[in-house]
Amino acid sequence: MITYMKSLKYVFVIFVLLFSLDVSASFFGSIKASFYEQKADNYFKNEKYDAAYKNYLEASKNDSGYGYFKLFVMNRDGLGRAKNQRVATKMLKKSAELKYPMAEVILANRLLYTRKPKANEAIRLLKSAAKKEFVYAYVDLYNIYKYGIGVRKNPTKANQYYRLAKANGYNFTKYQSKSVKKYHKKTASNKRLIANIQRGLKKLGFYRSRVDGISGPMTRRSIASFQKYYGYDIDSKVSNNTLEQINSELQ
Repeated sequence: MITYMKSLKYVFVIFVLLFSLDVSASFFGSIKASFYEQKADNYFKNEKYDAAYKNYLEASKNDSGYGYFKLFVMNRDGLGRAKNQRVATKMLKKSAELKYPMAEVILANRLLYTRKPKANEAIRLLKSAAKKEFVYAYVDLYNIYKYGIGVRKNPTKANQYYRLAKANGYNFTKYQSKSVKKYHKKTASNKRLIANIQRGLKKLGFYRSRVDGISGPMTRRSIASFQKYYGYDIDSKVSNNTLEQINSELQ
């Protein structure tokens, strides 16, 4: 029994030592990262981009989300090196993984304002940034729920994030989200295209539902039937080319 208790004691001591070493490594890593970040920032401020890049790289090796973010910016904008969007995206993702809020917001926007928004992943990133009271995360979450970008509209949640953004100094009257404007402009344009295609197909007898500007299985089947009937390549796509085909047959 005594031997067993001694064994447990040794196991506990080893566990404490390992835990202490892990905490120490993390602590000293954070100090090293901060040291390289400050050096890099000074070089960057003085437009010594090669030296800045090397020091941001050293910071990133010590799990600096900020270091990775600056590497993203330099690769994206071609500062001190040729532009490289592939490397830039890789650095952005690394920064977001380390929960640097600006990286989380930018990556969320890339996931959100696309033809097929990945809203759940974008919202996860934005909520992570919001926990750090990053104002632009509140703004984007407000836009998502107010305008129904990738999700259903939710006025309650939209109002919640609106209040948080205003409380943190964001001026909604002065600033407008370019991404939201672009998204709505593109959405409106696409809706008009779909409605024109549906209207044309209806005149030709291939579409029998309501003209609503929403592309669904019935719209795509109608396009396929039209293309097959008139001898076009069948792609069932809502596109300007399809509208041109329809208008050609309507003349």
